[in-house]
Amino acid sequence: MKHLILSLTTTVLLAACAHHDDVRPGESKHYVVVKAVDRDQGMKEALGQAEHFCDKTKSSLVVLNEQVDYQGEKAEKDYLNNRSTAELVTDVSAWLWILGDGHVDDAGAIGTIAGIGTLEAMGAPYLVTVNFRCA
Repeated sequence: MKHLILSLTTTVLLAACAHHDDVRPGESKHYVVVKAVDRDQGMKEALGQAEHFCDKTKSSLVVLNEQVDYQGEKAEKDYLNNRSTAELVTDVSAWLWILGDGHVDDAGAIGTIAGIGTLEAMGAPYLVTVNFRCA
């Protein structure tokens, strides 16, 4: 079971290495659209992809416009509260799973898997759009 956490962490880290799959090139302007679970993560990912796209041609990134839209079913405040709670439960459960013994680590495993499932079910309600050019 402890190997599951290691494999999940490795998968997440490898997925973070994607270069600029979401960039849509244009003649003089380009844009990137990213779905994310939080505003900052989405902006960081979009800007990273845009910068990598410009680096390919040894150009500098010039951001023309940034926009973040929340498209969740629930109110944004409710989403943020629910996500924070699910992350806390997942983190605490993971520590119980890793450090626990007997029934404690079993409960931790169940809590971790349930927390991860809950976080996945919440989706990525932020749509981040960055318009840019390479100069």
